[in-house]
Amino acid sequence: MRRTTKKILTLCLGGAMCAPVHAKFGDAASWWLCPVDRQLPVRPEYSEPIEPGSTEIRADSTRIVKNAGTEFAGNVEIVRDTRSIRGDVVTYDDAGNQFDVAGHATIWDAGLIWQGQQAKFDLDNDVGNLTEGNYWLVNGRGRGYARTIESDRQTDISVLEGVKYTTCSSDRPDWLFSTQRLRLDHDLGRGSATHVVLKVKNVPVFYLPYINFPLDDRRKSGFLFPTIGSSTSTGLDVKVPYYFNLAPDRDATFEPRYLANRGLMLGGEYRYLTPNHEGEIGFEVLPGDDLRNNDTRSMLSILHESKFHNNRGYFFADIKNVSDSQYLEDFGGSLGVNSQRFLDRRLEFRYLQPQRYKLNALVQSYQAVDDSRISSRGPYRRLPQINFASLLPYQHLRFIPQIIAQTTYFDRPDSISGGRVDLTPSLSYPYIKQYLRITPKLSIRHTDYFLNNTDAFNNRESRTVPMASLDSQLFMDRRLSFLGSPVLQTFEPRAYYLYVPKDSQDDIPVFDTGQFKFSFRNLFRENRFSGRDRIGDANQLTLAATTRFIHLESGRELLRASFGQIYYFENREITIPFRQKEKDDVSEFVGELASNLGNGWSGRAIVQYDPNNSSTELASYSVRYRPESGRIVANAGYRRRKAVTDVEQTDVSFSAPITDNISLIGRWNYSLENNRTLELVGGVEVDSCCWGMRLVGRRFIRNIEGQFDTGIFMQFEFKGLAGYGRSTESFLRKSIPGYESRF
Repeated sequence: MRRTTKKILTLCLGGAMCAPVHAKFGDAASWWLCPVDRQLPVRPEYSEPIEPGSTEIRADSTRIVKNAGTEFAGNVEIVRDTRSIRGDVVTYDDAGNQFDVAGHATIWDAGLIWQGQQAKFDLDNDVGNLTEGNYWLVNGRGRGYARTIESDRQTDISVLEGVKYTTCSSDRPDWLFSTQRLRLDHDLGRGSATHVVLKVKNVPVFYLPYINFPLDDRRKSGFLFPTIGSSTSTGLDVKVPYYFNLAPDRDATFEPRYLANRGLMLGGEYRYLTPNHEGEIGFEVLPGDDLRNNDTRSMLSILHESKFHNNRGYFFADIKNVSDSQYLEDFGGSLGVNSQRFLDRRLEFRYLQPQRYKLNALVQSYQAVDDSRISSRGPYRRLPQINFASLLPYQHLRFIPQIIAQTTYFDRPDSISGGRVDLTPSLSYPYIKQYLRITPKLSIRHTDYFLNNTDAFNNRESRTVPMASLDSQLFMDRRLSFLGSPVLQTFEPRAYYLYVPKDSQDDIPVFDTGQFKFSFRNLFRENRFSGRDRIGDANQLTLAATTRFIHLESGRELLRASFGQIYYFENREITIPFRQKEKDDVSEFVGELASNLGNGWSGRAIVQYDPNNSSTELASYSVRYRPESGRIVANAGYRRRKAVTDVEQTDVSFSAPITDNISLIGRWNYSLENNRTLELVGGVEVDSCCWGMRLVGRRFIRNIEGQFDTGIFMQFEFKGLAGYGRSTESFLRKSIPGYESRF
């Protein structure tokens, strides 16, 4: 145990000396605990606009000394361009064109403020020197003491000897490093030092012969802070990344990762960002996994987006590959990732011509990562799929023709495959007023199939189904007082009638079709099935309504309630395989409620009640408290759904400050159906003016068999030097909705 602790401590302190990718100087939230620096001297300014290159001198008295220059005494202030000088006595040597400052000497430069007892400034060479003084960085919060300071204005470089440096504000800083020589390149925004000793609470804890660190928020190549953790499956887990700042629009990260129980993993990421293109390429390779017979395990991911033709065109690529089906289970890190059965691979193209048409093309395949499923039961590949839809302006009392077309070739090993062409021309005639909208619509859905490897199906199949609908919605409003505030209440009843005759489709295969989950939004769909392989027969009427309460002064929607139900006049006989015909006279009653009452409170509720068997099919309730300060966030939720496998869960998460410096974070996801915890997260964040620390523990289900994994993760940051371990921050954002890191 002691040896492990020493390793972790050494890695933490070593990481503190590494160069960061982001320094967050410009992020005020990182420094919110810092008091106002009362020691920072106020810069003298020109008393009135003066031409560049001019010098203004103010003093209580002036004395010209023969062969010695001019002496200014008493509250002396000298302003020249962006440099200012203040001192008790300033002597100007006309022959050497040099100022000598004595007594409370202070010089303001473009990137540095320095203050001591004695200083010199050479106007000819634009070089200043200070002896025994303090300094402050103009950009950022770096400050400290130096035995000597030399600033070259022409190169914008400062060289300090015998230096102490910190970003803490107090006279007794929590951390500082001392060095023999410090070089500050204000133009590049970087600092470097040799023979560095890091002190925490004035106790030396680490030595480095060389360090490079940021002066502002610009990026630079260098080591990042390590991510340090431990879990049941991997043991000690340490990642030490190195960042490459390749160009303003490109960077890369190399991430060697030590897994005590498995071996050394090599990983990395390359990113690029241009006005029209962005993407990233990531990889991981474990040359020999000690827990899997020394097998080589790997992962590759490619993500790319492009926009062109004035953002009308869009191209997207998402390609992933893993070496084996257990890779995500062992290295994914969450149940949502670990339980994936197929990795999606797609190339997608979209083009939009406003008020004319939109075009979409897709090539999609999958990699199976679940050995329990045979290949002939997985999803079909689309090689390719092309969609076209006309877009014409929606106008009052105008016939609106539209055509939607799709062609797809489906392929799957050891299974029926083939092409499908689907055409849907339609004609609508909207009646539009401020208070009313009525839209009658007629459509014809025609589909052709060209099949291979058929067994129970013919090589050629087709289907033509007409559809008719009438959508009407009324808009009413009134003004009233709600919770003491003036609000506008709207009432928006809606009636939607749909008729689709029955057309037997048992002789058509199912490539990509399922049944939509029941919801308020899906009450108004023309087809209850997704995909194009089934067109549901319908003779039904949807009655629904929405009411909103809108704050008249802020425009914020305080409350929204929606409810509705479908009334069936005939049985629904069209189904997908292994589904029974639907014979109920009414659908589930669905109600949704969303509130944003201010003062940080918001909530949402969804209920689906089935009157046919007097049961609640879905109940989902959630509430969030997050005031404007953002320091507190609390979420509580409950969800119950009746399905093939019933789900009943609670989910509570929070981030709450105990003091200005300490916050607690946590999440508890519990299954009431199985009486067990699905995920438990707990941690503490300690924040101060110039450093921050986050320690998080987590226990979660790591695979679909229900096996648990336990992990501990730590992040430590010296503000203004470096900060990494962002995996903990990213994970907390997903686990605690509304969470924001304070450092």
